Amino acid sequence: MFQRLLAAVCACALTVALVGCANPENNQDTAQEQTKTVTLYLPDEQGESVVPTETELTIKESDEAAALVAALADNGVFPAEVAVNSLQQQDGALTLDLNEAFAQALSSSGSTGETMVMASVVDTFLAYYGAASLVITVDGNTLETGHALYDEPFTRIFDAAPAA
Repeated sequence: MFQRLLAAVCACALTVALVGCANPENNQDTAQEQTKTVTLYLPDEQGESVVPTETELTIKESDEAAALVAALADNGVFPAEVAVNSLQQQDGALTLDLNEAFAQALSSSGSTGETMVMASVVDTFLAYYGAASLVITVDGNTLETGHALYDEPFTRIFDAAPAA
């Protein structure tokens, strides 16, 4: 009798454990994907300004910064190898840490290209997050190219309103 009761309790415990494992709410990655309309700021053909361009993106809440960087890469702002290491938000200020591929792309783009890439990233991130300033670092270090040292926070580079 005791053995049957023990077997029944074990069977119930196993069933509960298996149902719990199959429940998607118990997964570590609970961020849901959403399709959002976002404004990317893309360089114009003359390299004189950035143009606000609305696009639809599928974004996981935990990977918003990566989705924005991927969208900028998809639109030719920089190579697809550019990736987000981290994004920190504090009191309206953002710190975006990118990988070395970003510094390499920036350094090889010439001074006008460098300005357009930085404007695209800065204006896109500040608009998306509604932040007042953005610091961009590379692998945790201050970003420096042959043209500039980026050791100060950026505010909007081009004061452009989103496309209607």
